[in-house]
Amino acid sequence: MAERDDRSFEIESDDAEPVGPGHGSSFDASRLDFGHHAGRTIAELASLDPDYLHWLARHPSGVRYRAEIARVLSEAVPRAGDWHR
Repeated sequence: MAERDDRSFEIESDDAEPVGPGHGSSFDASRLDFGHHAGRTIAELASLDPDYLHWLARHPSGVRYRAEIARVLSEAVPRAGDWHR
């Protein structure tokens, strides 16, 4: 039987290699950069396809957009105080 090596080890980092988008990233959380709706804003999708936004908020690919989706959808939902007689 093969011997297992369960010892921990340290991962060496190289400061020259960035890990994420970092400083100077062009990512815009208000505009999708992938898929069928690429280029559309979250606000546009709230009126065009709100079901897609609800799905995207739950899907792993939407994690970068969750805060903006929540903000836009919370503004789009009428509240009891919004109705005037």
